[in-house]
Amino acid sequence: MTKTEQKLKEIISSWFYQEPLLFSAVCTHRLVENPGLSVPFRSGNFHIEFNSELLCDCNPAVLEEYFKIEVYRILLLHPYARQPYNAKKLILLLASDVTIAAMYRFSKEIVLPGVEYMKSRDPAYARAFESPGKVFMYENLSFEEWYKKLYNLISESKNGQNAGGADEYSENLLAMADESAALWEENEDAQNKIKDEIKKAQVDEGWGGLGGELQRSLRDESDFSFDYRRALSKFRANIVSSSRNLTRMKPSRRFGFNAMGSRYERKANILIAVDVSGSITDESFNHFYKAIKNIFFLGIIEKIDVIFFDTGLKNLKPVTFKKKIELGEIKGRGGTNFQPAIDFYFDHKSDYNGLIIFTDGQGQIPVMNGNSANILWIITGRQDYEKCRQWINSLPGNKSTYLPF
Repeated sequence: MTKTEQKLKEIISSWFYQEPLLFSAVCTHRLVENPGLSVPFRSGNFHIEFNSELLCDCNPAVLEEYFKIEVYRILLLHPYARQPYNAKKLILLLASDVTIAAMYRFSKEIVLPGVEYMKSRDPAYARAFESPGKVFMYENLSFEEWYKKLYNLISESKNGQNAGGADEYSENLLAMADESAALWEENEDAQNKIKDEIKKAQVDEGWGGLGGELQRSLRDESDFSFDYRRALSKFRANIVSSSRNLTRMKPSRRFGFNAMGSRYERKANILIAVDVSGSITDESFNHFYKAIKNIFFLGIIEKIDVIFFDTGLKNLKPVTFKKKIELGEIKGRGGTNFQPAIDFYFDHKSDYNGLIIFTDGQGQIPVMNGNSANILWIITGRQDYEKCRQWINSLPGNKSTYLPF
């Protein structure tokens, strides 16, 4: 093990307590020494590569800062994000540099190709970057917008439209960027893993020393506030398709009598189980009511049945969802047991195509007994969702989402 590698592992160990999100992000990647690099670090393909020789003389603070910046790239998903058509990787790296520079004030010993390139091409950027205090008083651009701006700047430079054209210093910066981004490829698996770590940091408040701007950006990057709409739409589509009967008496709109048409049965085919235990608030229920009303009151669904539960069922006969329901009218507010609601659904499964459970997820995991299911759990909020989503999604035929209110 080289001296630099030893120092990096000591930094990682210190992050376990001081910077839990950075520690978690590093643990999704493999630390690899690459003596052939002409840049200090590069990341991608679940690797963080480094050149020991280039970093061996760095003081510990600068070494940690270089390392942090590479991990920031990973957390911001720059090496793995969806790329523009025919994207230039070197420009993606430059855009990553200036995006990070807008969020994080690093020491003057740090050399980032994107920052240096912008300084050499735009005096206004150089003045803004060197101004005291917060780094940016320039333009509030996203990663994608920086890519477009830098792409245009480089194109103009190569066409000789900027004074001096593409000088040797700029060409060296572009060569560094090209090497630094060599491993960058779109990778949905990597995106999901990193977003999971960011979500955990939000739930556990494990942000460490991440600054406000960077923290906000990470929250936005991993924000799934509208997932509940997609989940409800998919659930609705499953219900509609299960009510579809093929018939030769009605031709297909696309293929005529060469293919079967379809007919839909109108019946009460949705059951909703509402948790009325003490931890469910009237406000949460009202948000849930509006979400269901907006997406399910369609002509193809005649009515929606509702049951209420805490430790047991509060109504043995379902009520219709068409009428506005006040949660306070339901006598509950005890503990939570999901099993009675699940059992009711399976006992009456011939009447329903699916079940929606509205809850905070705080209860014992129910038993499915090998039954096939089409069950969607809607959790009261993100923090509750993060605590229960894994066991819910592990149940056969069960999906989960949350209300972002």
